[in-house]
Order: sequence, then structure tokens, then C-alpha cells
Amino acid sequence: MSHSTLTAIPAQTTATRRGSAGAAAGLAAYTTAMERGDAPLFGYLVMYSIYGTETGVSHQELQRWFTELGLHQDFLPAPITPLNAYERVTGKTGVRTSYRLPESTPLSGEKVEATLMIRHVSREPHQITRHLVREVRDEGRLQLSYDPGLAEIIFQRADRRQPGAGSLQIVPNAAAIAALAPPEQDTVRATLAEVEDAYRRQCHFYSGDQLRTLIRTYIEALHAVRVRPSGGVYFVHRAHAAPLAGLRELVARFGAGSSLTRVPLPDDEEMREMVIDAFTTKAEEELTRLSLEIATARAEGASQAQVQALLRRFDAVKDSTTEHSARLATSLKSTEAALQLVHAQMASLLTSAC
Repeated sequence: MSHSTLTAIPAQTTATRRGSAGAAAGLAAYTTAMERGDAPLFGYLVMYSIYGTETGVSHQELQRWFTELGLHQDFLPAPITPLNAYERVTGKTGVRTSYRLPESTPLSGEKVEATLMIRHVSREPHQITRHLVREVRDEGRLQLSYDPGLAEIIFQRADRRQPGAGSLQIVPNAAAIAALAPPEQDTVRATLAEVEDAYRRQCHFYSGDQLRTLIRTYIEALHAVRVRPSGGVYFVHRAHAAPLAGLRELVARFGAGSSLTRVPLPDDEEMREMVIDAFTTKAEEELTRLSLEIATARAEGASQAQVQALLRRFDAVKDSTTEHSARLATSLKSTEAALQLVHAQMASLLTSAC
């Protein structure tokens, strides 16, 4: 019995390897054929990953790359300003430091953790003020103490005629810092140095989140269909192959680890069904939300700006439905029916808003 088992395993492994090799060869041949135009191409599954939280990509560099790659300048993010940098560094996703303290709580003996974080204080015409605070919690997340002001982190606005211009000023509270144990004093000083360094970098370079937003916005503007509910994987029709190629090269220039992958899809019934299902689900969810918001706007009243925002969203779904109906060579009946209902609601809202 042991002999037959030993001889069966290599046979299965060999077959598996042959199958894998055959599948890989088949995929390679199919991909090559599509690149030559010898096989019907429906479109691409598109996935991307922007590595890291900080990049070395400046506005000038990004603008030059857009020109070189033939990408539409309308999708360029706004130029970086000192105010942008301050908001990112001191905002919710900005600098934050957590560390364990040597003492434990008197009753439970649980370990305690201190967190240095930045909290907003005031926003005035000439400056924005935020504080570096220290919060101490136990393992049960019960707050034990709170030091509200270890330092002021201030953005001094410059000439009001230059939006976003200004400078960073950090004012440590020497007495409050001196009251901490020496190791914590070092941690506070290191955190303040990190704020200053991060601000200096982000005055010149986009963050990873900003570049992710850029790529997502551009892909979605190509009438992309999100084929995974949680996002991150899109279908883009072959008609948009040129900008996709440009985006692929653009992401590669963001640095090591960043990539945009295009997986070619064959033009067959199964692929079409997948894309149609994904599109109709997304479109009908958006139309349902729109319907509820339009009903609320009619009942409670809405400003012209709010009405126009609803109209733009409706037009976007309508245009996308028209685009995909043509590209997919099919009638999206359920989506078109929902569009008609929301169109009637929208017309009624526009009439009442006049």
C-alpha cells in the first residue's frame, strides 16, 4: 500500500505541473494574440497599488509626466500649498505617537499606554492653532489622564492674496514637557521634530493618499465599472486603452512597489454578464440613493446648489448608462427603468425649485 501511494504522488504532481504549464502557456499565447490584435478584446480588469504614505512626486514633476504620457490635465491635483501640508500633518491621519508606560493601573494592574496626538484649537483669519496633547489609557481603553498642551503647532497665514501661503511655528510648552519622565520628554521632542520634518516634505511632495485619489478618479472617469463591491478592481472598456496605458506608466513612475495592472478580458458572453451585473448593481444603488435624497429635498426644501448637485449626479448615472449600453451592445432595461422614475422625480424637483 505504501508503495502504490508513493508512486501515485509523483504522477499527480507531474500532471498538475503539466496542467499549470499548459494554462500559463495558454494565457501567454492569448495575451500575445490580443496584443497583436488577433483575438477579440472586450476590455481590461484594472487593479492598482500606490506604495507608501509619502512620495517624492512634486506638482511640477506630475505635470510634466501628464504631458509626456498624453494624460488629460484636468485630472492633475491642485498645486501643493503650505496650508495643505499643515492640514495633512496635523489632521486626523497626521503625526501620532503611541508608547507603553512602565507603570500599571493601581487596581487592575493593567498596562497603560500614552498617545501623543494633535488636536484642533482654533481657526482665525491670521492663524490656525492646534495642540500636541498626551492621552493615557489602560488596556481596557479607559482614559486615565489627559495633558491638553505639550506644544502649540501653529500655521501663520501669509498674504491673503496667496491662498494657502504661510508658515509653520512650533512652540513647545517647556514646563509641561519637563513634568514628564525623561524618556517621555525625549518622545515628545522626537514627535515635534517629526511634525516639522513631515511638514517640510509635504510642502513639496504629494502624499500617497493624494496619488491614490488621482488614479481612482481618473479610472472612474473612463466609465469604469467596479466589479468588486469593496472596490479596487475595475472593468475598463477597450476604447480607453490609450489612457490606461498612460496611467500604467504614470503609476510605475511613482516609485518602487507602485503598479497598475491591466488584465485583458476576452469578448465573450460570460465576461459581458459579469460586467453588466456589476454595472447595473452599482447604477441602481446610486439611483436608489438619489431617489431618497430627491424626495427629502422636495419635502424639506433645498437650495439651488443642492438641486444642481443632485442633477449632476443624475446626469452622471444617465451618461454612464448610455455609454455602457452602447459599449456592451445591450439594453440595460432595469437600470433604464429606474432612470425613468428618478428622471420624473428630478423634473418635479426642478419645477418646484424654480
